[in-house]
Amino acid sequence: NDFHSMTIFDLVGGGLLPKAAILGVVFAHVGMAQMLERHPPAEFRDLVASSCLDCHDAETETKLNFEALGYQLNDPENFGLWVRIYDQVDSRAMPPEKGVRPEEGMRMRALRALGDQLRAFNHEQQKRDGRAGWRLLTNLEYENSLHDLLSIATPLQGLLPSEHRSGLNASNGDQGLSSFHIQAYLKATDKAIDSALSPPRGRDKRVFRVDYPESAYMKIWYDRPWADGGDNTKPLSDAVVAFKRTDFIWRTDRNGFRAKLPGRYRVTGEIRAYQARSPVSFLLYKAHGQQSQPSFLKAFDLEPEQTRTIELMVTFAEGEYLLPSFAHLLPQSDGKSLFQVGAKAYQGEGIAVKNLVVEGPLKQPVSVLMAGAMKSGSRLGSVNETTVFSLLKPFAEKAFRRPLDQAELLWLRRLVKDRVIEGVSLSEIIRSTTRQILSSPQFLYLISDAGPLDDYSLASRLSYFLSKGPPDRVLRDLAETGKLKEPTNVTREIDRLIDAPRFRRFVRDFAAHWLRLEDIDATTPDAVLYPEYNDVLRQAMLDETVYFLEYLIREDLDVTHLIDSNFTFLNRELALLYGLSDVKGQEMRFYRLPKNSPRGGLLAQAAIHKVTANGTETSPVRRGNFVLSQLFGRPSPPPPPDAGTLEPDIREARTMRERLLAHRNQPSCSRCHQWIDPPGFALESFDPIGGFRHRYRQLPDKGRRNRFIEGAKVDSSGVTSAGIPFLTISDFKAVLIEEEKKTNALLKNMTERLVIYATGAEIQFADRDQIQAIVQKVRSQGGGLRSLVHQIIDSDLFTHR
Repeated sequence: NDFHSMTIFDLVGGGLLPKAAILGVVFAHVGMAQMLERHPPAEFRDLVASSCLDCHDAETETKLNFEALGYQLNDPENFGLWVRIYDQVDSRAMPPEKGVRPEEGMRMRALRALGDQLRAFNHEQQKRDGRAGWRLLTNLEYENSLHDLLSIATPLQGLLPSEHRSGLNASNGDQGLSSFHIQAYLKATDKAIDSALSPPRGRDKRVFRVDYPESAYMKIWYDRPWADGGDNTKPLSDAVVAFKRTDFIWRTDRNGFRAKLPGRYRVTGEIRAYQARSPVSFLLYKAHGQQSQPSFLKAFDLEPEQTRTIELMVTFAEGEYLLPSFAHLLPQSDGKSLFQVGAKAYQGEGIAVKNLVVEGPLKQPVSVLMAGAMKSGSRLGSVNETTVFSLLKPFAEKAFRRPLDQAELLWLRRLVKDRVIEGVSLSEIIRSTTRQILSSPQFLYLISDAGPLDDYSLASRLSYFLSKGPPDRVLRDLAETGKLKEPTNVTREIDRLIDAPRFRRFVRDFAAHWLRLEDIDATTPDAVLYPEYNDVLRQAMLDETVYFLEYLIREDLDVTHLIDSNFTFLNRELALLYGLSDVKGQEMRFYRLPKNSPRGGLLAQAAIHKVTANGTETSPVRRGNFVLSQLFGRPSPPPPPDAGTLEPDIREARTMRERLLAHRNQPSCSRCHQWIDPPGFALESFDPIGGFRHRYRQLPDKGRRNRFIEGAKVDSSGVTSAGIPFLTISDFKAVLIEEEKKTNALLKNMTERLVIYATGAEIQFADRDQIQAIVQKVRSQGGGLRSLVHQIIDSDLFTHR
């Protein structure tokens, strides 16, 4: 009962504590049955004696000494070491070719005996403790959960500490919570409750009209010289024309709008192309203060002579405003710039903006809890304990994602009763009790017992996996009736969640971690070398990968489409980068690629090229490692201490290939580079922002350095580790597809990544047989990714904790 009367924050004394200590749960440490041996099996000892001790005995210079190595499988570090030994022998990396190779029958007997013991121990461990721990909600899941519970749209992730996740969600459940984490959760919880309890009233909604031709602030700049920030816009009778990409004079806080109240607003505007000979683009950003980095909202294309009314929904924090921007504006036909000619006589392309109209804050939906509280408060002269409890009980059950147990019911009754006795107002009772509920471990963690998940836990795992949020009404009803586990219902719910709009939240989050798209802003492309890069292109890069993955899963397409496909998703901005001129508008759409296009598949997508390069050049090592580790689950070992580094050479005095070949000639480097370099060389056809290239861009040695020049030719040829030559990225993708048909390496890696993401636990030794069974079944059904999701969810890896 004491446990249920506390929040997660009451249980922490301010220091960093592990999860078990935070939750106050004491697990009895039961020793393993006497199945444990004091030594590895005799078959493996025979292998070690015949083929390993020459290098790994007491006199070894390596870290592994078999004569001193213990066999304490209940020690996680020792167990992990024996798993690595197993894998080294299984992959034939050890014993090395130059050593004494064991007879194949001996090797197989040794592996079978050691594998049986490791598997048996791991299975017993999982039966006792479960294969996955209690998982803390990720920041995205936490925000989505509060949005759903309280019917709010207030951004909350920015208030939480950044997450440190190993791979995907792995180890997330074992995080400790420091006092810094605790304060952040409290701050986010309070902000969410404030938003729910104090929604903008209808009378607070206003219409703000930013009328640019009538703005006194805009008129200040018309006749000022260029050097003083003027002479770059042209007033018309009904609009103002912009001729340059960005200018501070367009910000709406100086022209009629800045959000005084947080909330969602509807933004409309009237714009038209001016003197345009080609499509031009109007961009909107959201900004705060003077120095903050504006956030890109949306882009709108205008054809020559086109007039357009734009509309979008924007969530503003207090003090934020809009910042218009303009793109793809060509100069005069003679090439003269705006600075040379002046705005009044300038004949270059522009965009005429008539107005921006901002309406809001819009009245937001009110949660069932808050609606009930308002209704009760209006009809009750005094606070009624029974009524308040009847409001809070269903809210707590929705927050905990299951019915309250007896102890929790007593805890909730006591909270309400104590506040009523104190004479606290209804709104304050709702506020304080809701805060307790949303600060509890039952809300912050996905909690279940070891073994098979019950219906409520299965509903939560399903929903947080495929929707990144709490179970909806359909899942909750199935769990309540005990029918969710019925095979037909599970199958139907998987398909329903995949086909729902919220499935994109899963795809976007999974791609961000699996493909490291979250690192897309880690570097900024050099503005001289890559002037095409902008915020619109950046967003299109991310969207291409997300829309592509979403389509592959929904359509149950074969996993080899990840390597190569004859389609992708584009808007005009991304199509221009790809050299495709038949795409209009900034909306992403399915696009059938022309024959012989180098595009298609993840390896040809600009987002992948961006996150695997710096702002000036590409690295075959970084890109090769990315392909091996992220796509095929074969990360290369860390480089040896004497490997050295490759220094950047932005002038490309030597090509990256030349520098890399000199580097790999070092004996300590060649073994790994035979695997890393082929995919890295194949991707050299793509520059740091994803443009296809035949020559490297470089800065000139002399003269003006505000434009790039063409440098050395790109060589994307190579030879795979299996000795298969290729000339182009298309050749290389064909080689990868043939290899995948033989090995299923990509399908296996996808299976493991999705299991880790769904359960929050790394793949363990005892899981390997199930992973292999899933891979074989999916491959027998055609290798479809939707089928893969079904098979994972149907497995014990998903349905058991």
